[in-house]
Amino acid sequence: MRMNKKFLILFNVIFLLVFVSISSFATQYPEEKAIRIISPTGAGGSNDIVSRLVTSSAQQIVGQRMDAVAMPGAGGQEAINFVMNESHDGYTFLITDYGNLVAAALREKFGYDFSEWKPIVQITEYIPTIFVKEDSPIKDANDWITKAKAEPNKFSIAHGTNLCPPHVGLILIEKAADIQNSWVPTSGGSEALAFVLGGHVDIASSIPTTIASSVDAGLVRALGLTSAERSKFLPDTPTFKELGYNVVSTSWLMIFAYKDVPEDRIEFMENKLLEALNTKGAQAMAKKLNIELSLQGREESQKIYSRTIEDLTSLFADLGMLKK
Repeated sequence: MRMNKKFLILFNVIFLLVFVSISSFATQYPEEKAIRIISPTGAGGSNDIVSRLVTSSAQQIVGQRMDAVAMPGAGGQEAINFVMNESHDGYTFLITDYGNLVAAALREKFGYDFSEWKPIVQITEYIPTIFVKEDSPIKDANDWITKAKAEPNKFSIAHGTNLCPPHVGLILIEKAADIQNSWVPTSGGSEALAFVLGGHVDIASSIPTTIASSVDAGLVRALGLTSAERSKFLPDTPTFKELGYNVVSTSWLMIFAYKDVPEDRIEFMENKLLEALNTKGAQAMAKKLNIELSLQGREESQKIYSRTIEDLTSLFADLGMLKK
């Protein structure tokens, strides 16, 4: 009788341990639910294109469904607020360039500190690119600048959200060339491209990922790039530095976690995303989508992020654009 009682107690203990172990395994990260990558710009734009490259390439390696979600509302702040307000459990991340997260917050007061955002990986770099419709009377970048000097604000120029990388690149070109144009903000590069193709604006500023296929199709012409070297996706397009203007301005695109996301989950995502984007399939898809991958892990991404905050703060102070 006493042995039976001891056996029963031992059995219950073993059963409890097995149950706890199975329960823990059943909800082991990231098996609980789908992982969402939230973009603050519109569907079809460069952020969205890269987001879909990431989710389609990584979900098998991550071991969970991954969704790319575009939230362009409130100038990109809808997406940022959404990630901030969701559970910080490692299932919701932000993919963005510096425009919405850093530049906008240097101009206006938002409900976060830069230190609350943790870069996980850098995926690519953006090169602001000025372009026109194929049949535009503007022949090239020098022609645009000459005409803009003669008639300030003659040309309307679409860009993405305010102070996105193509907008900042445009500001720097205008400063270097001493010209003024009428800015037309949009939800992102795809809408800026649509504005040019529809004849709603004279010029636009976007990036090669968004416009290279339209250049190849003969729909638009790229006038100039704000990179130090030419883009391999637009090899015939000169840099503004080549044209005599000391303008070099590029941007990163990174995936961020918000504060309080567990460190082990951030490390898991860093490793899995880098593994996925280094596969031959992901590399081939990136090339097809005109995306030049420039992958960096957390440590280097954090350095780049911190340096960008310093550089933009200095630039905006010089331009008199810092929030008061």
